[in-house]
Amino acid sequence: MATSILVPPETEQEYLKITGKISLALAFFVLVRAALAMINDIESAIYLSLGLASLVSVIYCVVLGVKSMKFAKNISHLGFWTLTFDDEYVDYVSSFSLRVTCHILIFGTMILAVWGDSRWFVELIAPYQITNALQVLLGVAAAAHGTSILWKLREEDLDE
Repeated sequence: MATSILVPPETEQEYLKITGKISLALAFFVLVRAALAMINDIESAIYLSLGLASLVSVIYCVVLGVKSMKFAKNISHLGFWTLTFDDEYVDYVSSFSLRVTCHILIFGTMILAVWGDSRWFVELIAPYQITNALQVLLGVAAAAHGTSILWKLREEDLDE
């Protein structure tokens, strides 16, 4: 029989906050990579700045990932891997952010599936690859995930 871990809500909230920050760092990285693919002049200051920003976001994401690993022993496996928590508000914030992300991915994928072969859509993304469109979709979804987590957790802090 599995034993339940009693985890303080603050611990779950801190883990979810780190998850939101990781999502934002990942979104920034993916969106910057998509922007880099669209810039033709690799010697420009903008290209070099975006490349440096991309490197910083990867390092930040790794640091936050390592920081989140300390929660592996403090949070139940269900909370750590599936973002399901014992605290009702933290669980609500987690499920809300996952629903937002899912809807964005479904809507974006439907757009690509329905209009992906349409002449106007092909002409719209012709200068870019379909990979760039998918990177933008992933970046927007990750940004929405992280933003919704941090926004909802901020709302709770303002209410207190």
